[in-house]
Amino acid sequence: MGSSRLYRDANLFPVTKLSESTCRDLVCQRGTHPSFAMSSSSSSKRSEGSQGYLPRGGACVSCRRRKMKCDGQHPICGQCERAGRAEDCEYTAGSERSTVQILEDNISRLEARIQELQNPNSANAAAVRLHQPYMGGAPPMVPGHSQGRGLPVPAPSSSFQRPTVQDPPRNVAETLLATFMPYATDFGFFLHLPRFRASMFQAQAPGHPARPAPALIFSVYLWAIRLSNDPTMQANEEAYLTRATQEASTALLGNHPNKVMHSIQAEVLLANYFFAQGRFLEGKYHLATAVSTALSAGLHKIRSASPGGGSPVASVGAGNNQLAPARDAVEEGERIIAGWTVFTMDKVWAVALDYEPNFLHSTHAMGTKIDTPWPLEIEEFEQGVLPQHVRTSNTVHNFLSRAQTPDAGVSSRALEAKAAILWERVADFCKKHNLNAQTNPQSIQSALQEFTSLSNILDAQTAAMPPATAASLHPTRLPSIERARRLVVAHSMLDAAAIRLHAPFAADGRSESSRRKRVGAARSVLEGTLALRGRLAQAGHPAGWIDPIIGTAWIEAAQVLFDEVTSIRTMRASSAHAGDEAPLLGYIQQAMTAMSDFAVNIPLLSFQVGKIQETFTSF
Repeated sequence: MGSSRLYRDANLFPVTKLSESTCRDLVCQRGTHPSFAMSSSSSSKRSEGSQGYLPRGGACVSCRRRKMKCDGQHPICGQCERAGRAEDCEYTAGSERSTVQILEDNISRLEARIQELQNPNSANAAAVRLHQPYMGGAPPMVPGHSQGRGLPVPAPSSSFQRPTVQDPPRNVAETLLATFMPYATDFGFFLHLPRFRASMFQAQAPGHPARPAPALIFSVYLWAIRLSNDPTMQANEEAYLTRATQEASTALLGNHPNKVMHSIQAEVLLANYFFAQGRFLEGKYHLATAVSTALSAGLHKIRSASPGGGSPVASVGAGNNQLAPARDAVEEGERIIAGWTVFTMDKVWAVALDYEPNFLHSTHAMGTKIDTPWPLEIEEFEQGVLPQHVRTSNTVHNFLSRAQTPDAGVSSRALEAKAAILWERVADFCKKHNLNAQTNPQSIQSALQEFTSLSNILDAQTAAMPPATAASLHPTRLPSIERARRLVVAHSMLDAAAIRLHAPFAADGRSESSRRKRVGAARSVLEGTLALRGRLAQAGHPAGWIDPIIGTAWIEAAQVLFDEVTSIRTMRASSAHAGDEAPLLGYIQQAMTAMSDFAVNIPLLSFQVGKIQETFTSF
């Protein structure tokens, strides 16, 4: 195996700090969070504390912070149990840091990494660029604008009062979960769904170890309400959002046995929620938190062949985020899928929002690299498809260098991760190299070599995947609707990467081959969307949900096809042999109908489709 490293540590790259108001909000979250106690009837028996005199430092962290008298009983003191703060009750010894201090350090690091998207001194502070402008001076999507624009980003709420939202009645909870489950994995849900569902309906209150962590419970309810067509439920969306974000801010505190994995899962769900709403600053914050927790938990080192690497029975991670050994193949599979889910989201939203990902590509010897094997489907982990003896290393580097390894990575989740990697690599290449302005022969040669390598691997990866066509998405060939959606999104990422990679060569008619590749990739994006909508319509299903990252691919694909229509009209004005743009415009119109169906519950997609429709109307 090669020794080159892929990513430098996520803490090392410089970014702008959060705004002062956001930082104050984060401090408020840490200092005044509510939590819920485990039911006293089922919690473990407490040992008796010291009678009368309590030695200095013997009080729990929660009582010390609140300047309250503590009885020092373990594992939960009387004050915390009576006040419903069981998850806050924690004892430290000597110089040991509390989880609050550790969390504050984690958030301080995050504050140094998350870019502030709003500029209070600018009239356009709320507008966020969705994608890298095309190289070579390609015309904008909408006349008068130089780039795709996002939705306004509202400031995070500064109110963190004790929540009034509670666990809903059993019948309401079942309805909400039934709404959520069909789309769960499309929101980035990586836990084993049957196990999760069983734990959701345990009789204990949120916070009990038999139930999911509260942050996860209320993040799931939040998504279910967003998808619901019931106005009564929808009226509670803001309240559940407040509760979910409050619980997420303290999810790593306390003693919940699954706090690390459930925290990552909640942060992924919240990040996707905010991205879908067009609230990018909040989405980036929750995604960065998920990345930080996943790295500290060692999810990039599972089954590592490197010295000291993770094994199926070894603990992974460090400090407060250390994970106990996986109990079985399913739990290990959840961890592998979790790591790749966070990694994939980090890559694709870095492309869409034009910022550096938290996982930075690096060949530095001390860089952070991913050794974890490619993800399988959760059912495959359950069936024991991943042999116990398998060890892997340099997973992403091997893929980019096209090294032959036994870990082929052919599941739908692996294909999506590979597409995300290539999309981000192409975006990075386009930032580094302005081929239209290069004059140094050595620089041009180096850039052309990298271009050729990226183009070849894009072509190879596209050819290795099942096509996103109506025939390949037919239920007889691909029974899972979830995997059909994931396949279409993965192809759209690869097509968007090809569009961007060939832009400088297609500009001004420099390369007919690159022009054809861009047009073909753009048509492929629309074809995949139409095929997926057709598959759902045949089964009598509404469009429902699709990963909102596809909107960036829609924008780029539509731009290419509008450029092609303009080119046809220009040629017709000077030549009798020009083509007819009517079929192309008809195809775009047909695709816009499918896009609109998918955008019903996704404000970001609604906004992006609206921009495409505006441009179409101008034609």
